Amino acid sequence: MNYEIIELEEYDNTKATIYSVLEEGEELTLFDKFLIEYREEYNHEINDIIGLITKISTKYGVRENLVKINEGNVGDGVIALFDSPNKKLRLYGIQYGATILILGGGGAKSKSIKAYQEDPKLDKEAKIMKEISKEITQKIKDREIELINNKLVGNLNFTQDDTAL
Repeated sequence: MNYEIIELEEYDNTKATIYSVLEEGEELTLFDKFLIEYREEYNHEINDIIGLITKISTKYGVRENLVKINEGNVGDGVIALFDSPNKKLRLYGIQYGATILILGGGGAKSKSIKAYQEDPKLDKEAKIMKEISKEITQKIKDREIELINNKLVGNLNFTQDDTAL
């Protein structure tokens, strides 16, 4: 898949800059698609997640007490956001320190499963973010992307040659 990491301008971004993934040929980011897919059935949880993202961007930055860390591989920064452990919706993302958060997609986690890997939708969404994290990490190593003043700066476009998604 070809995609671009884009800044979400609707957030203040004082403490953390919020991004999402825009697939080539699409008008909506992965985060936008998540909001649309779950808005009706999980409206309260969606509003709480948006409120959490707003707090992260304006007041707190990305803190371990606000996100569930280690949702991917050790050190890849893949996290999950959710309203509370008693709620169903999970939104996957990638954090870089306390100042950068890239939002992907997610889904509803049934209480009958213990891990996201047991649900095909959640597993797919988490894998997408793990792969994107690998590609960003490689571009950081290759000095194509830098983290400057709470922003990702550089080549934020990824092509089929860059990624195995």
